Amino acid sequence: MVSGSMLCSSTMWPPALMLALFLLVPPPLWAESVTISAERWATPRSGETVAAWPELRELMATFDRKPGSQLVIRYARGENGSLWAEELRSWLVSLGVPSSRINLKDDLQRRDIVRVDTVP
Repeated sequence: MVSGSMLCSSTMWPPALMLALFLLVPPPLWAESVTISAERWATPRSGETVAAWPELRELMATFDRKPGSQLVIRYARGENGSLWAEELRSWLVSLGVPSSRINLKDDLQRRDIVRVDTVP
């Protein structure tokens, strides 16, 4: 009996083939994301301060380089989570992101964060 899988053996898959297979992984698995903590969110907000958050600036730079991409704001179910997500969406729209490119999903378990993903 052979222990381990032959499919995972490095002797069976040359490095160039492994790299080619890795590059064929669909881009949605590579979505970039940022997490905004409740502590960050508790600070006074304005368009200027939200635009200055380094994590959002980096995400928006990635978003701008991918014209067909969408932003997905992920939050915890409940009134607080949905209010947080809606306000964040409003800030992003006021900063120039088309509302048609922002989706909301209430699929986070944690209530102390909101996550924003860029997806193709």
